[in-house]
Parts: sequence; C-alpha cells; structure tokens
Amino acid sequence: MNRSAKKKKLRVRPFRVFAILLGVGMVALLAQFPQKAVSLERQRQQLSDAAEAYYDAQSRNNQLTAELASVDTSDFIEKTARRLYDYCWYGETIYEVANLEQIGEEPEFEVYGED
Repeated sequence: MNRSAKKKKLRVRPFRVFAILLGVGMVALLAQFPQKAVSLERQRQQLSDAAEAYYDAQSRNNQLTAELASVDTSDFIEKTARRLYDYCWYGETIYEVANLEQIGEEPEFEVYGED
C-alpha cells in the first residue's frame, strides 16, 4: 500500500502542466500587448508619412517630366527669355509697376453704381 501511495504522489499529470504553461504564456502575451499596440500605431504613422512622401515625390516627378518634355519647344524658350533675361520682341512695350507692394496692400476697390 505504501508503494501505491508513493506512485500516486510522483505521478505527473501532463494536462495540468500544459494548462499551467498555457496560462503563463497567455499572461506574458497580455503583458506585452500595450507595447505592441503602441508599436503598431508608430508603424501606421510611419507608413502614412512614407505614403505622403511617395505621393509628393511622384507629383514632383510628373511635373519635372512635363517640364522636360517642353524644354525644346519655342514657347518654353520664349517664356524663359522673357522671365529670366527680360527679353522682348522688337517694338513691344514693357510696363514696369513701381508701386506693386502698395497695390498689393490695398485690396479693396470702390464699386460705383451699386445700391
């Protein structure tokens, strides 16, 4: 009888050990959950920033491609000559506004005939 009591004492129950290990694992995972949630939000923000940067780069690329396609046209050359070097056609009149800053500061206009 003594021998059977000893055997019962030493008997390992695998389901109980598995259940305890599973419980400990779940507690460990639940403890890490808030850190993972913060990391997930950070990754979402980084993804959003990267997508916005990609969109900006694509827009700039499209703009530069369009400019590059128009470089050899006569309209582009004329526009560049007028804008950068103040060139004009023979007989063309160029007006220069001296008080452009003052005009920009006074945006209100008087309207006559309005009741």
